[in-house]
Amino acid sequence: MVCVELTDQDRALLRTAIQAADRLYLDPIQDVAAAVRTTSGEVFSAICFDTDESWANTCGEVAALACMVAAGHRDLDTIVAVWRDRQGQHFLLPPCGRCRAVIRSFNRQTWVIVTSKPNHWEVGSIDYPCKVRISDLVPMPCKS
Repeated sequence: MVCVELTDQDRALLRTAIQAADRLYLDPIQDVAAAVRTTSGEVFSAICFDTDESWANTCGEVAALACMVAAGHRDLDTIVAVWRDRQGQHFLLPPCGRCRAVIRSFNRQTWVIVTSKPNHWEVGSIDYPCKVRISDLVPMPCKS
């Protein structure tokens, strides 16, 4: 897997996700925020939301993608997810399996911003961002 250095646009997208995490945080139920950028440069952000039924929770990445689609876009280019803890520290999160499948369904070449550190839960790992292709995170898609 090749981890590529971020562009200025990517760093701005990461800041947008961090701002969404801080602005929309509701302890203890809303702690993962995400931001997406389209190929045309539009940016959308959202936060996860939990329900009383865990099977009905919505990940931050899916919420951000829903905002993108609601605004009339489907041209996903880059996505990033950030977890915020109660102390206000941020951590870059790789997408969960379900989110990886959803992201790939939009664009098999989507960039995903992750940390280059081996452990994304390591304090300060957000200071080492890079980006990979979603195809690197989901190398063997199911054939139907």
